[in-house]
Amino acid sequence: MSLTIQLRPAQAEILKYQDGLMAVSAVPGSGKTFTLSLLAAQLIAAGKVEVTKGQQILVVTYMNSGADNFRRRIREHLEALGVPPAGYDVRTLHSLGLEIVRLAQGGGSRTSVGANDLLVLDEAQSNLYLTRAVDNWRTAHPDEWASFLPEGDQRTLNQWRNIVERTARAFIRTAKNERYQPFQIYDQLQLSQTTDLHDFAADESEIAYEFVSMFAGIYGQYQTILSRQGALDFDDLIWQAANLVEQREDIAVALAQRWPYVLEDEAQDSVPLQEVLLGGLARQTGNWVRVGDPNQAITTTFTAADPKYFKQFIARPEVELQPLPNSGRCAVPILEAANTIMHWVSDHHPVPEVAAQTFLRQEILPTPAGDAQPNPPFGDIRIKVYRNREDEELPKVARLAQAYAEKYPEQTLAILVSTNDIGHQIAEHLEAAKAEYDNLLRGGSRERRIASALHALLAILAEPLSRKHL
Repeated sequence: MSLTIQLRPAQAEILKYQDGLMAVSAVPGSGKTFTLSLLAAQLIAAGKVEVTKGQQILVVTYMNSGADNFRRRIREHLEALGVPPAGYDVRTLHSLGLEIVRLAQGGGSRTSVGANDLLVLDEAQSNLYLTRAVDNWRTAHPDEWASFLPEGDQRTLNQWRNIVERTARAFIRTAKNERYQPFQIYDQLQLSQTTDLHDFAADESEIAYEFVSMFAGIYGQYQTILSRQGALDFDDLIWQAANLVEQREDIAVALAQRWPYVLEDEAQDSVPLQEVLLGGLARQTGNWVRVGDPNQAITTTFTAADPKYFKQFIARPEVELQPLPNSGRCAVPILEAANTIMHWVSDHHPVPEVAAQTFLRQEILPTPAGDAQPNPPFGDIRIKVYRNREDEELPKVARLAQAYAEKYPEQTLAILVSTNDIGHQIAEHLEAAKAEYDNLLRGGSRERRIASALHALLAILAEPLSRKHL
């Protein structure tokens, strides 16, 4: 049985894939999830995995909601093809790493004591331990801490404390993705003290040394806390899983037998350890499909992700590159504006590194004639510049949104903001106007701290003898 689905030409080309390495360079709104889920279903229907022997297509995506969406779509495609809904395994990177480490610890048994004893921190627990690590380093090195600050300025001191914690978090994530332990960073620092740092003047070299030494120390404090708890954070988990796939041939072979195809979503947000892990899983069979938008990134501001890794994969000579360029998400003038920015940056940006590295030269194209998702009509697109955001722009946006909702009650509209803070300010204006709206912003830091504390308290009450809640 075959599917009667109207495919765009680019989608049809991608669905010809049978095996090997392939990169799908997709633009926003091009149907990445639809295309990748359909590819998984077609590979299963074509007998590319032996379902009766437990083989599966492995699909790796970023968030739990994305994983649920993939499962639903693959199941629907298989049902439409008249194929039983089996032969696929959709996982987040976290659940994939956890599965590999547990299987290794449990000797292949998912229910053994060793497998279930693994403690992986959630984000709130990790942040709590990092705060302790910063405080511990500060207490142990009061002179070094004070040397970074002017004396007697409490406001600056508080700001510096927050900056250090944010930077330490990024430092630790980067170090773990490059697979550096704290002692290895110290060794490199000692080496740098005995050799010239050609990229820095003498005073800059000393400043760089002091900063890196502090963050390496905080990293060491953080790992000590985790070790005492017998815990791993997310990056430790993926690091351990990647090492297992690289260093344990028996595990690599067993996983390749279980997952002979690896399909990766949101590849532009891949971190180095993710590349090592998924590349290791695909090494035995050579079947790895990576789908992503190299000209955008969702998580680069708070993880070690960087679109450059996906771009480097695209540039490999053995990788088949397939574009997914058509998007029905925006009206054509919006697409043209995005393309103009891409070309200007690539051709005319005054900083050569920005011009060369920011964008992959790929235009966003409108959908073909007769497409099931045509581009919206041009409409009345306006750009308005305000001198003052708080007193002019945000109140005006709230009033316009309320007026539109009242005039067209059968339609929906969204207000997109660049930060949570701006969103909360608009929400205040909407509330003042007694407008009905849904607030999809994340809670503020205070709300998250309260929720985290309540979660920890309830966890202790539910399992008072469990060490992971202490």
